[in-house]
Amino acid sequence: MKAPLSWLREYVAVPEAAEALVEQLPMLGLGVESVEHVGGDAVVDLEIASNRPDLLSLIGIARELAAAHRRDVRLPEDRLDEHDPPAATVTSVEITDPDLCARYIAHVISGVSVQPSPAWLATRLEAVGVRPVNNIVDATNYVMFEWGQPLHAFDMDTLAERRIVVRPGGPGECLVTLDGVSRDLDRQMLVIADARRPVALAGIMGGGETEISATTRTILLEAASFAPASVRRTSRRLGLRTEASARFERGVDPEGTARAARRCAQLIATLTGGRVQRAAVDAYPKRVPRPTIVLRLPRLQRVLGMTVPAADAEAILTRLGVELRREGDVIHAVPPVGRRDLEREEDLIEEVVRHYGYERIPEALPVEVMSQGRRAPRLEGEASARDALIRAGLTEAFTISLLNPRLLERLGLGDADPWRQPVPLRNPLTSDHTHLRPCLLPGLLEAVRVNVSRRVDAVHLFEIGRVFSPASKGGIDERRSLALAIRGRWVTGGWGQTAEDRDVTFYHLKGALQTLFDELRAGLLSIVPARRSWLHPHRAGEIWMDDQVIGAAGELHPEVAAHFDLPGHSFVAELALDPVLDRAVMQPRFTGLPRFPAVRRDVAVVGPQTLPHADVEAAIRDVVGILLEAVELFDVYAGPPLAPGQRNLAYTVILRAPDRTLTGEEVEGIIQRVHEALPERLPVTIRL
Repeated sequence: MKAPLSWLREYVAVPEAAEALVEQLPMLGLGVESVEHVGGDAVVDLEIASNRPDLLSLIGIARELAAAHRRDVRLPEDRLDEHDPPAATVTSVEITDPDLCARYIAHVISGVSVQPSPAWLATRLEAVGVRPVNNIVDATNYVMFEWGQPLHAFDMDTLAERRIVVRPGGPGECLVTLDGVSRDLDRQMLVIADARRPVALAGIMGGGETEISATTRTILLEAASFAPASVRRTSRRLGLRTEASARFERGVDPEGTARAARRCAQLIATLTGGRVQRAAVDAYPKRVPRPTIVLRLPRLQRVLGMTVPAADAEAILTRLGVELRREGDVIHAVPPVGRRDLEREEDLIEEVVRHYGYERIPEALPVEVMSQGRRAPRLEGEASARDALIRAGLTEAFTISLLNPRLLERLGLGDADPWRQPVPLRNPLTSDHTHLRPCLLPGLLEAVRVNVSRRVDAVHLFEIGRVFSPASKGGIDERRSLALAIRGRWVTGGWGQTAEDRDVTFYHLKGALQTLFDELRAGLLSIVPARRSWLHPHRAGEIWMDDQVIGAAGELHPEVAAHFDLPGHSFVAELALDPVLDRAVMQPRFTGLPRFPAVRRDVAVVGPQTLPHADVEAAIRDVVGILLEAVELFDVYAGPPLAPGQRNLAYTVILRAPDRTLTGEEVEGIIQRVHEALPERLPVTIRL
């Protein structure tokens, strides 16, 4: 951005010597690329950051200098002489997509006389590197450099039906721009059109058919705010970059459009002898109020590590154009028009320290209370779950969260199974990955299959990942899930053991799950017999955590195993992990060594083979109560002299009191209550 000193001095008093000004600019965050001397004037070429579109205007630069010199900015007179009839009686503006064009203002100026610009105007434009054209075009360029708002003037008599339509380009359309190049348009390009054809590239360059000429008598003056992404995309696609596009790509505030349009309309009327028609057409579909930012003075001091007087902070922000309202130690600030970079409290703190002086910040580090960072509780729970399963002898697997529904069909799911409703992708990249996975098992079993095909004898895998399902009110439900799959050898070698003794069983799977629950202290785990289509009909169960079902576990169904080319026995489980993490206790707890001895007693019952061991254990726990330290199943027997269909379950009951040594009478009383309660609650008899 080139800034002639003579032009800047119209808005703020700056040092007479360019060298003195150049020394100050870096302290304000403005880089200086060069200093040129054009005639008797000095022109400073400034390097502007991409987040400061306001500095692509001389008034924006003047605000910075005024704040640095503790002076006020002298803005151009905001006056516009208007005449009847209203502009809306001769033209109209239509915006088809407000997301691409936030605002469009059209002034109509009649009776203009197109002439060369006066010397003062031509000289200033030449100083900033712009070739003078005529008094109308030069006025639009002048105001663009003054306010940072690009403008464009159309010869109104060349506009079909004398109206404006802001719309995307159509297929097959083309436009000859002011540089004489014919450019092909498409729907990704925003154009300014009349009733029949495009007449300008929005935010970049006008068209040759509607340009200002010596015969122009009535003009339509455009001032608009276009979406930065749209202008940038069109500019790159066409390889066309202009002063206007450079400003629109950084963002032009629609709230500042009206003032720049009035300034330009009045300047054109003065230079050409034209008459500005009353009440410009202002299409502003979605007015966005300026935000209010809260600045806390104690936080200002804490961040900077020094005390900035409240009066100085208020004065700096006020001279920068910020509207302030103070309530005690809190300042409510509304950024000025054009300062889109001011979004939060830290931005205001930066503005204050830039003008108060970075050199005033003390070299000593500020004293601040530090706290140890840690992960979110859910992430801590996931990490602990991984550690527990790895220590249990499993290896973590990572599979892709996309799948093809054909992989789900291998599980033999029933028609009502919720896993049969995966969420489809709108734009799948490959035919193998068309849906979000509703469960982890298909991907995990595919990983097991690959290992088995490569002659891996022992495959013990688990995966923690996200699964997806359609939400009841639209959208997608996303949940954490855990899946396990084990097969083959559990123990390698094993002197004195047969091959069958070394292979995994259902109890290895249950043991891994029990290790997980014990590690997370998430509650009681139990597996209750139940059916699942993908599990063996007689070796399957639901996973219960306290009083809710969270998943299923068991031996993989032989037909499903055949679909995945898995011979022999494979044991799998899948459960919802979120309920487990909700109940997990991650804070370490330390318990001292017991001071009093434990007492061990054996309890044996005879009951049906269909009676779950978990029911017997739960009954013992309930009867004994708080004095129970542990209950362990140590023997299972079926056969003579027991009747067919019966089995013997033998348990060791470990009792301990935290505050005393249990007496023989107390222990015998507890065991007697167990002997009396079990036959009442369950179809068992006590074996003495």
